Amino acid sequence: MVIIGTPNDGPNEACCNKLDLQPSSLAPLVCAQSQDIVTDEADLDTLALELGTVISQEQIAPISTVNGTSVFSRQRAISVVQGQSATIVWDLHNQAGVAIDLTPLATDPDIAVVLRLREQISANNAKAIIEEVEMGVVTAEVGKVSGIMPVTMTNCPGVYYAEVAVVNTLTTPVTLLFANVFSLIISRGSFGADTQGGPPSIAEIRLHLRDSSPAESFLLDTLMFDDAEIALAIARPVMYWNEIPPPIQTFNTQTFPFRYHWLEGICANLFMMVAEQFRRNNLDYSAGGISVADQNKEQNYERAAQVRWTAYREWVRLKKAEINLEGCWGSVGSQYSSYGRY
Repeated sequence: MVIIGTPNDGPNEACCNKLDLQPSSLAPLVCAQSQDIVTDEADLDTLALELGTVISQEQIAPISTVNGTSVFSRQRAISVVQGQSATIVWDLHNQAGVAIDLTPLATDPDIAVVLRLREQISANNAKAIIEEVEMGVVTAEVGKVSGIMPVTMTNCPGVYYAEVAVVNTLTTPVTLLFANVFSLIISRGSFGADTQGGPPSIAEIRLHLRDSSPAESFLLDTLMFDDAEIALAIARPVMYWNEIPPPIQTFNTQTFPFRYHWLEGICANLFMMVAEQFRRNNLDYSAGGISVADQNKEQNYERAAQVRWTAYREWVRLKKAEINLEGCWGSVGSQYSSYGRY
């Protein structure tokens, strides 16, 4: 942020105390059953009372905020670790983010709440459905439901569409009444399927971007990207690979093997999102002898995005040409071991 103003006539003072730069201590959490519960609930005390447990702050998938204002209509995201048996606690809401009262449906035996996963890029393939589990109603008045994802659902790292749906089981197939869709990111780990695939974890991406904590953003005092934005940025480089000709070796977020270039493509897409935000909100203004242009950063992020995305596009072109060329070579066997023998 560039600020032009008249200097103060008073004495200069340090902006902060060096002692404040030391890391603060964190209060320990009770392990118990708190580490396997993932939720979009912001009121931790209420949730702890209802579930009889302690909820870790690190497990919360908060509602996205922009300049301190909650964006209830933005798609949300939850992150779990590969092979984790996680409890998903979710507040069913409409498109405006208003909670849906499930009381009229809670006593109907033909109505059920289910959680279904589908890998994002394979969304049109029925085989992409991993598993479906039933969820229970925790607090009907505010649409709070809960369900346990078994390890079979978190076995393979990737980015998924998770859908919490209220369905009528009396019909065949079941009738969808309404649903909430969010992104579920399953990060690679040592448990679950023995696989070499899966995207870089959110922690890796944030570390690469120096966006692991609000302390790393002196001006924003918050995280630059939320998990939902990162989930979209993870999928887009793989989409580009699949759709750019020639159609060679189609991948999804479970199987894309090129991790270095994938990470660079993810960063490029995140920077594109930020550039779009600054483009929309840029307004230079002046008041009281001070000129402020804190949103005039579009060119910086656009340039950073284009450098990385151009490199990614060129790598895709060369890699596909290499794979295509290798496919031209081969050998054909013969039943004859030598000439002249019949």
